[in-house]
Amino acid sequence: MPASNCGPHTELVSNNTVRVTRCSCGTVHVTMVTSGVTVRMNAETFRNVASGLKLAVDRIDGSPQLGTTTIN
Repeated sequence: MPASNCGPHTELVSNNTVRVTRCSCGTVHVTMVTSGVTVRMNAETFRNVASGLKLAVDRIDGSPQLGTTTIN
């Protein structure tokens, strides 16, 4: 994917693992700090990704309200 010329970024959250920013065009940038990999997506896609990650964390933490799925 070619580099985009996004405008100024507003930091939404940052810690030792991840940095999430939104540029002036509305694109959300998620950067994995250790690897430096950045994924750009629209806000709706980001919401869906975040929701999926939250469900995965719940499963890792052993949340009893969720079923289990085995992926081979």
